Amino acid sequence: MKKIFFVAALILAMSLTPHTFAYTIMGAELQAVAFDALEDALAERGETRRHEIFFMQSAPDIKLPEGVVDVKAGLPTQISYTGLTPVRASIFVNGRLHRTVSFTANVRVYDAVIVANHDLRIEVPVTAEDFHVAEVAIDGRNEYVKDVSEVAGLVPHRFIRGGSPVTKGYFQQPIAVNSGQRVNIIIRYNGIQAMARGIVMTRGRIGALVKVKNETSEKILTAKVIDSQTVEVTF
Repeated sequence: MKKIFFVAALILAMSLTPHTFAYTIMGAELQAVAFDALEDALAERGETRRHEIFFMQSAPDIKLPEGVVDVKAGLPTQISYTGLTPVRASIFVNGRLHRTVSFTANVRVYDAVIVANHDLRIEVPVTAEDFHVAEVAIDGRNEYVKDVSEVAGLVPHRFIRGGSPVTKGYFQQPIAVNSGQRVNIIIRYNGIQAMARGIVMTRGRIGALVKVKNETSEKILTAKVIDSQTVEVTF
């Protein structure tokens, strides 16, 4: 009976013995692995623009037992250019997962794009004088405009604050024809082209479809707006 008690006491003593750690991996090393993983992920998506990577908190130093140490960084499918990107560092010892450490990275990508010089109002046509080129932090989900000729003459469909970079999606064609306006109607039918005069019944932008009344036949037609004086009907 005493022998059994002695063995049990020995096992308990062994379980309480502090484990000997052979190596400490520094938090800076974990973040270096994450940094390289982020760089590789940006390169894989074809990102060549200037960028910066900041970590929002320091990763802790981790004590490890003896063995071969390997660290792998886990990233989400998409890297955020405007928010925070979660990063997970998985630490393996002798091929077995020992611990995971989670932290966040702030990825900023910069590009030279056109920026509004001042507030741009809805439906007011823009010109080259409304913009300048500047290197700014951009949102990777959008295509920013680099050449003002892409938007000159268009009108914003939303309010744009001065100092903001712009995408072509912020703009649309201006109203070209209004209800009651007289226009030329180009009529195309089986390769034959004819002209008529008509009255626009609904306002529209270039490229949009409007209702137009043929002054001669008084028929209501659906026409595509070509410019401020012309619409086109195709049969």
